[in-house]
Amino acid sequence: MCAIAGIFSKSEGVDKQELERMCERMKLRGPDRGALYAGKQVGLGHRRLSVIDLSTGDQPMFSRDRNVVIVFNGEIYNFRELRQKLEAQGQVFVTQSDTEVILNGYRLYGMEGILRQLEGMFAFALYDTVSGDLYLARDKFGEKPLFVREEEGKVSFASELKAFAPGLERFHLDTEALNYFLTLSYIPAPYTIYREIRKLMPGVYWKITPDGDRKIYRYYHLAEQFSGEKEQLSFEEAKQELRERLTESVRRRMIADVPMGAFLSGGIDSSIVCAIMSRISEEPVRTFSIGFQEKDYDESDRARLVAEHIKSRHRQYTLDYRDVVKELDDLILYYDEPFGDSSAIPSFYVARLARKEVKVVLTGDCADEVFAGYEKYLGHYYAERFRRLPRWIQAVIRRAVEWLPYNRFTNNILRKAGKVIENAGLEDFDLYYNLMSLGFRDDERTRLLCPGVFRDIKPEIRTRYDVLQGGPVLTREQLTDVQVVLEGDMFVKVDRACMKSSLENRAPFIDSGIVELAFRLPPDYKLKGRNKKYILKEAFKDLLPRKTFSFSKRGFGVPVDYWFRNELKDELKALLDKELIERQGIFRYGEVQRLLTEHLCGRKNHKAKLWNLYVFQKWYLNQSKA
Repeated sequence: MCAIAGIFSKSEGVDKQELERMCERMKLRGPDRGALYAGKQVGLGHRRLSVIDLSTGDQPMFSRDRNVVIVFNGEIYNFRELRQKLEAQGQVFVTQSDTEVILNGYRLYGMEGILRQLEGMFAFALYDTVSGDLYLARDKFGEKPLFVREEEGKVSFASELKAFAPGLERFHLDTEALNYFLTLSYIPAPYTIYREIRKLMPGVYWKITPDGDRKIYRYYHLAEQFSGEKEQLSFEEAKQELRERLTESVRRRMIADVPMGAFLSGGIDSSIVCAIMSRISEEPVRTFSIGFQEKDYDESDRARLVAEHIKSRHRQYTLDYRDVVKELDDLILYYDEPFGDSSAIPSFYVARLARKEVKVVLTGDCADEVFAGYEKYLGHYYAERFRRLPRWIQAVIRRAVEWLPYNRFTNNILRKAGKVIENAGLEDFDLYYNLMSLGFRDDERTRLLCPGVFRDIKPEIRTRYDVLQGGPVLTREQLTDVQVVLEGDMFVKVDRACMKSSLENRAPFIDSGIVELAFRLPPDYKLKGRNKKYILKEAFKDLLPRKTFSFSKRGFGVPVDYWFRNELKDELKALLDKELIERQGIFRYGEVQRLLTEHLCGRKNHKAKLWNLYVFQKWYLNQSKA
């Protein structure tokens, strides 16, 4: 894993010092070494975290004739197969690095030709000194980040927003991005919180010509890979193919020249990955997990059960939230823009723990999106059953949800019951949109935001949902999640958490062969009644203790609701102070005060909404100080 940065200038030439500063601000992504290339129109910078070919894989890397130069962040998992293919066609290699495969592949196949063959996570910039064309590319699903700023006659890009500082404080708040954040708790591509900076979309590359003309090309879209007529696999055939593909995906991701381990939460997904690793590895796998003092959040017993079963070298760190609160500012602001997924906090700590022993970890991320593991995928199931209840029972449930107080005993059931009641009156997309709205729903944002700040984000999400016209509801929901949730939430959370500790993370479940297989399967292979990730459990049930498959999903949560009533109460009130809120001109103070009062007195649990406001205010005030 590394950091890349670069500048294209149509006429002014490249400011080498500016490029050096951009790279230096991302040093945690690449602590081992850094280097620059500076031409007349294009400058490329790189910070390296050495994982493969430690001695000769430095960047910027040139082709043998020095006509093409590249800076690359990520890993190409099929680089050995591609290398053999390229060598058979006369291409000569001088390193063992996966980066050189892209250089030689571009020379032989062109940009789109090589991109379509790459299996991995990446963001890169490639400059052809002969044609003068600069290419920027991002992997199929958006695992690796790439931010771009376009000005008159100039384009600058980097792996992190902080590379564009100082000067970010002069940029303008993107209200579209703000509305996405308040609703989803994150900002999906192509948006950033700054109007002047954008993210490259997944599966896309840019071509910038010497005269400054910029064109965008899409080389991959998941919906195109499974929309045609294909022979349907039987359940047993699908189960066997999944087992083979995931095993191979894990094997590919275990290639490294440095110590490697895995995150082990005790959930099904990470447990399966660790079990496969233990079968492949000749030595005990190093596994890492986080424990919580609050039993409602603690899964450490589950992780230990799996670790003992696969005989891994297990390490655990138990979080003391009094210590966490002291580091909150640093953790929240590391994301460079508002990011409201609170599970990022334990992710930072497990990455810090792992980095003491290894440089690369495998994770169980993305299985929920690919194999239907989230509770929200049961939204239609529960809504339909509520509709079938006698009206008087529906009325009793509605009254209970409205009037019962929220506390640690009633919170979860009241929250779920409230969702079911809302969803019972909605149809396919509206129900999905309601369930993906982790923060403020549209009507709530209308009440919260000052005039002129509200933006309707629903049509754009609807466009992504409608890519697969007429497909099964579950498949359309999952496809939207892969496009929006993975890129905007999951990948951002884990990438930044690991990069803060200079740790590389790899996710076997997001291999394109596995994802495409999963999306070709009938919905009931993945969601059988209320049994989520059904085929995944069936395919690997012999590798893990039986108890592992019966555990309820707890997630990687933190006690935000408790913090806001205790350790963070005074700070939250200060961040939502009337004078500050009215001076900002973004939120209506009356609505903010209502949310705060209801939460603090225990009348309602507004933890998700208040956490988003807390995170945004932290970011806003930090920008104001810059």
